[in-house]
Amino acid sequence: MMQSFRERWYHMSQRERMLVLVGGVVLGLSVIFVLIVDPLLDHLERLERQAMRKQKDLSELALLGQSYLTKRDHLSKIEGRMPQAESHFSLLTFMEEAATTAQVRERITSMQPHVQSLTQGYQETAVDLRLEGVQLPELLAFLAAVDQAPYDLHVHHLQIRPKFDNPVSLDATVRVLSYAKS
Repeated sequence: MMQSFRERWYHMSQRERMLVLVGGVVLGLSVIFVLIVDPLLDHLERLERQAMRKQKDLSELALLGQSYLTKRDHLSKIEGRMPQAESHFSLLTFMEEAATTAQVRERITSMQPHVQSLTQGYQETAVDLRLEGVQLPELLAFLAAVDQAPYDLHVHHLQIRPKFDNPVSLDATVRVLSYAKS
């Protein structure tokens, strides 16, 4: 086969030889490009896309890390204001003391405690308090006493209705929440 190729090569003119050489070089370069260069370029492009995606994921992870640290610090501050198990804090007793301090204890018509266990070792204690015939300054003094509690208490619900026979007197329903580790 090689012998027949050499015979043909010697019978070709100079122009035909040049044309065959140029065609061979173009064909060789095309094969090299298709088999080696193009797959490498595709691989590099894919790696660049992956690097950009990983960079984006890394920045999102950094943001999530910052958010996590912020929320963890916030949770530790909240847990620092929660009553400890050895403190024997009772929300019901505290509400009675706050009502006595605000001079609205005799206006309490009902006081109902509710205890609910939450996920991850927390317990929610709620007290529903109903006041009748209270005046606005007294109600504000009671809410201020709740706000100045040594622990983190939340007024979850507050409903105020004036009495029809005496608009200065109010009926109020208050729900106060407290959280503790169980």
